[in-house]
Amino acid sequence: MSAVLPGKADYAGAPHPSGTEMPRPESAGMGVAGEAAAPGTDTEAGTLAAPDAQRVESALQAARRASALWRRTPQAERSAALREIAAAVESAAHELADLNSQETGRLFDDALEGVRSGAEALRRFAELGLLRSGPSLAGAFSGLDFTVFEPRGVVLGLTSWDDPVAVSCAIVGASLAAGNAVLLKPSGRCPALGRRLGRLFASAVPGGVIGTVTGSGAVGAALAEDGRVDAIVHLGSSEVADSLAHLARGTDAHLVRGRPGNGVFLVDREVDPGWAAACAAEAAFRHAGQLRSAASRIYVLEDIAEDFLTAFAGQARQWGDDERVGPLVDASAREDVHRAVTRAVDRGARRIAGGTIPDGPGSYYPPTILAGPAAALECFTREVRGPVAAVVPVGSFGEAIAEAAHCPCGASATVLTRDIAHAQIAAAELPVGTVVVNGVAQGATGTDAPGLPQTGSPVGFGPRLLDELSRPKVIHLEPPVVSRPGPGLVI
Repeated sequence: MSAVLPGKADYAGAPHPSGTEMPRPESAGMGVAGEAAAPGTDTEAGTLAAPDAQRVESALQAARRASALWRRTPQAERSAALREIAAAVESAAHELADLNSQETGRLFDDALEGVRSGAEALRRFAELGLLRSGPSLAGAFSGLDFTVFEPRGVVLGLTSWDDPVAVSCAIVGASLAAGNAVLLKPSGRCPALGRRLGRLFASAVPGGVIGTVTGSGAVGAALAEDGRVDAIVHLGSSEVADSLAHLARGTDAHLVRGRPGNGVFLVDREVDPGWAAACAAEAAFRHAGQLRSAASRIYVLEDIAEDFLTAFAGQARQWGDDERVGPLVDASAREDVHRAVTRAVDRGARRIAGGTIPDGPGSYYPPTILAGPAAALECFTREVRGPVAAVVPVGSFGEAIAEAAHCPCGASATVLTRDIAHAQIAAAELPVGTVVVNGVAQGATGTDAPGLPQTGSPVGFGPRLLDELSRPKVIHLEPPVVSRPGPGLVI
């Protein structure tokens, strides 16, 4: 008997076809848990809704109903929906970039680039879904062994504020291509952007397949600890990911997490110090150093260390403009960055540039360069999300590789070298998702190397994210036997 595939009428029991996005708190009569301040000023940007159990319950019920039908939707239709979503995101690119800028302080051009990267991610997963195939196994002569991929069910995407559109698009793209329903919980720092993006996502799929639930961190925790969630994707801070790992152990949900730590930047001898400094500034200071690809940990060979620091200080002065770097996401983020800088100086680090909080409103922090032993520099042991670069001179390229691999390396590494053997060693030894040689790692990219040991599968936005949101199943198929013959095969 052939399977009956679902049509849109089969989703009639699901919520409104525009998706499961919940109403704003003022229209739902809910209380306010807190307020978000605009990063460039001290004025109110919006309110965060108090956790509401009914909203969480409604979203989960809708996602469970929709997942049972979406998993049976043909792959070609899933891919068509993703292409339609990509077109919708691209058509609203300027609106989304403007919301991103208003809520998180990200410069408009950078935010626009993030939107376009998100649309491209959706298209990429639309194609990957069509091209997937598993290994065939060598079985009996008359049999057939092959692998199929099944969806996990309901995916919870907890998105971060640093590149919210690109991250959300990657989660939605991989989830839908794999046949999952997805619930998005946007960062509390950009709820309006999350709501608008949720409407765009839901416009191309039946009701309940994509839902958006805004609110405080307690809303995300309530969703994450519910047993009806089959997979959790979090590409934000390692502290939050560790908390999610604890919750996931209680529900057996599959956790996919981002890589911990700041990015790594290696400068080999014989590299031009001026060019290296310009690359380092781009890697460390763009979007105020808040992207997960930002390279805050810089190792430079002692032969050129002083020349590099002189050129790097000049770059910091050139970048020292709030119209080029942009503000940090809020005042608390600036305070956290400044505390890390102050502690490093107290422990013996040299302050080469920046490191002071300017007068006036807002949350701008100047491009800052510290130099000294790694033990004194906090961003070598934990994530510091700001325009801070810590430079450590090393005696050899091998020492740089060993030091870089010793601490969490973040999602990416940049290596500047004229030695092809050094480039190959870095590619082989650095435990990161992306190694860029003689270029600069940028944006919410990152592929699929395993990274350092931790709880939860660490991935970027490459094909492995699609694999993580699927379950492989091996099928063994033999022809039916109509009789039990003697020698030979009779069917």
